Amino acid sequence: MEIKNNILDERKESIIFQLNRNQNVGNGWIGGNAPAYFDDKSELLSAIGSEYHFYLCFVCPLDKNNMISIFIPKEYENRISKNIYPNCSLYVFEHPVSKESMDSTYTEFGMVKHYISEGIFVSDEQAFDTPFFIKFGGIPFLIQEEEYYYTELEKDKYSFLCQIDEEGYPDGVFDSRTSLPFGFGAVYLYAIVAEDSIKNPLVGYWQYS
Repeated sequence: MEIKNNILDERKESIIFQLNRNQNVGNGWIGGNAPAYFDDKSELLSAIGSEYHFYLCFVCPLDKNNMISIFIPKEYENRISKNIYPNCSLYVFEHPVSKESMDSTYTEFGMVKHYISEGIFVSDEQAFDTPFFIKFGGIPFLIQEEEYYYTELEKDKYSFLCQIDEEGYPDGVFDSRTSLPFGFGAVYLYAIVAEDSIKNPLVGYWQYS
């Protein structure tokens, strides 16, 4: 897989994604309702209960049949108190591509739904100078350069997968009463990177500025 080699093995390139309020290209969304996949999967969500909001979902660039969905605690204190692997309180689910549900159980109404754009391949050097919302592959751009964030992940054979950067929100994602979920920070996903696939994606940590 040449794409995987460039972005997850050699890590010379990454794929960057933006947000758009009006143009749905089928790459996922932030805000709005959770994917319909979860409508009959109560056992998957039983662990998080009603204390979580749906944050976003996006199609995996390496497998267009699968999406990655993230659910976050409603209360900021429950996010910040557990923000590093293996005790990170953000939940990640990998699942087949799904349309948006009609069920608003996990919807954060302070967020205005925006769609995730088509991905653009850039060198990692270019990505550093290019605004993005999601950066898939390459190396992580850390807000806080502290090894303790990823030491345990690397011990357990996890590698950086992508980051979601709050600097990439366009105007209008949140109403005036809603605070940014991660304190103008970034969320870092890791996974087991196998020869021809990625396995067990999870939130390794999140950082705030």
